[in-house]
Amino acid sequence: MLKPVKMVKIRVIGLNTYKSTIIDDMHDLNVIQIENTDQEVAKIFNVPISNSNYKMLADNLSKFRGFLSILPERPVREKKYFSSQEELLDSISKITIAGELSRLKDDDDRYNSVIRESQTILKPLEIISGFGEDLSILNNDYVESFIIESNQENNNLRTDYSVVTDMGNGYSIVTINRKNEPEFLSLISSKTYGIMKVPELNGTVKDNIATQNKIITEAREYLSGIASSLNALSDKYYETIAQITEQLEIYVKEEEILSNIASSENAFAMEGWIPASEYDNVSSVLNKDSNNTVMIKVIETKEDPPTKLSNPKHFKIFEFFIRFYSLPEEYEFDPTLIFALVFPVFFGLMVGDAGYGLVILLVSLFIIHRIDHPPAKSHIPKKISRFVLMIMGKNSLKTLAKALIPASIIAIIFGIVFNEFFGFTIYPVPFQISPAPVPVTHIGLLLVISGYIGLAFVTFGFVLGIINNFYINHRKAAIAKIGWILMAWAFAVLGLNLIHKISLSPTEFSSLIGYVMLIVGFIMVVIFEGTLSLMEIPSIISHVLSYTRIVGILLASVVLALVINTVFRATLTDPFYFIILGVIILVVGQLFNLVIAVFEPGIQGARLLYVEFFSKFYFGNGKQFSPFGSNRRFTLKKFDKK
Repeated sequence: MLKPVKMVKIRVIGLNTYKSTIIDDMHDLNVIQIENTDQEVAKIFNVPISNSNYKMLADNLSKFRGFLSILPERPVREKKYFSSQEELLDSISKITIAGELSRLKDDDDRYNSVIRESQTILKPLEIISGFGEDLSILNNDYVESFIIESNQENNNLRTDYSVVTDMGNGYSIVTINRKNEPEFLSLISSKTYGIMKVPELNGTVKDNIATQNKIITEAREYLSGIASSLNALSDKYYETIAQITEQLEIYVKEEEILSNIASSENAFAMEGWIPASEYDNVSSVLNKDSNNTVMIKVIETKEDPPTKLSNPKHFKIFEFFIRFYSLPEEYEFDPTLIFALVFPVFFGLMVGDAGYGLVILLVSLFIIHRIDHPPAKSHIPKKISRFVLMIMGKNSLKTLAKALIPASIIAIIFGIVFNEFFGFTIYPVPFQISPAPVPVTHIGLLLVISGYIGLAFVTFGFVLGIINNFYINHRKAAIAKIGWILMAWAFAVLGLNLIHKISLSPTEFSSLIGYVMLIVGFIMVVIFEGTLSLMEIPSIISHVLSYTRIVGILLASVVLALVINTVFRATLTDPFYFIILGVIILVVGQLFNLVIAVFEPGIQGARLLYVEFFSKFYFGNGKQFSPFGSNRRFTLKKFDKK
């Protein structure tokens, strides 16, 4: 839990007779990240492989994906188990709807094209519906006509070769001599006109509108029939096609692996990373399915293993924040649990208002419900939803909302303690800790507490760094971190003495302790890290003091809320229009402060962990563990079947 999963690299050597079975097992076990085989081993297994199955399966996959793209979606109620490629191919042979689907798709495209074409013709006809003459007089061998939006510049279009007919609805018909078309187009290009061509048709506008509407109606009737046919096919085949498509995707993925692993005429070899805890299970399954002919062994390597995090279910959402920063290496601490416990506290303390905390909680729950149960029609403006989804995807947004739930609950708790409810104090006098919100009346105490928090976290970070460095035999770096702890505490002791006006003379015991820790720490850092590392002394002091930003952000929110509320209260004794203005200031100001209460504590809370804490022990740069497998939605693994 506090460290990534222990990984081992294995080599599997087996007979080609069982190669497909072994790959199928590997896929369904979903615990191995397959790697390139060692060059020395690959030299032995260097026979080119001809894989005829791959093209056949890939072609079928492309065809069945096409089926799914055409058929209306249906729920898949059961998962199907395919025991072999032969069984899958037998199921494929029973799906004989390719010709019918192709015909329906072609008809659907054709009639939709007819509707679009008729709608294109209808648009200008509806604009000039008041034109009573035959349309042939507007377009023939001698003249052509355009519809142009009427405006004060239309007089510029009255030339020797044009006739302008005002339709009285904001549009005009401009009829020109065909030989003057270049000159006319040049004229209108220099102006701001909305222009479209009058369709080249015979008959009256009314008759042509009726004709086009009839064409559209008939086309829609045909489309309705096509939809009925597609729905009938979906009802009968969609579930089976979805199951076949998923299994084809799996077999194609397996064939790709088969084509790339090292092979000889009779045997094959493959390598990959698996969790150490899975070794016995993998060995048991592969030996059983190969009649004990496969050889599996752990191989020594200097490669860095991939990283697989292992945290309790309710803490897994915080792995998102660790991946965002950098994955840990296998040998170092996984800070997910620490982040999950500390970030909500920092966030809640910096918000420090029960009202804001409650709003953040409700919005977080709404986001999660909205993503899990999307409505048929959203009432949220599209621009806002697009902007949010442009910043982060739905899954990331849901993860963030889940992370803010404990943070908002802690904000509510601190708000109750601080007597903060949207900046208002609501406790009756006998129960008030102070007449004003606690953060305003106890600034000094809160700053001291935040300083101690900073010292504790910087120290804890160095302690984790010491353990990490001893684990990887970087003993000098570990001892140097002890020196940094001594220096950090020395600065804290001397700083507190200065604040409390205690003598800094060595004759004062506490000051003497501070000087001793400072000198010893200084010497240890110089000896084990070198003199250049002393440039980091200011950063140690700043990292401890940086935690006072917790109080700074809290105070900024509290003071802003107080100002907004004070302005609002001041308008209550004024005329009603000032009261209305006060309400507007209250609502807008509180919304603005709420936005700050989400972003600032979130960013600064994460920063205190990423920069001031992680930098003391965290190396990062781990590679994500990517096991060979698939997320099955419509089919069963062989192990599920058993």
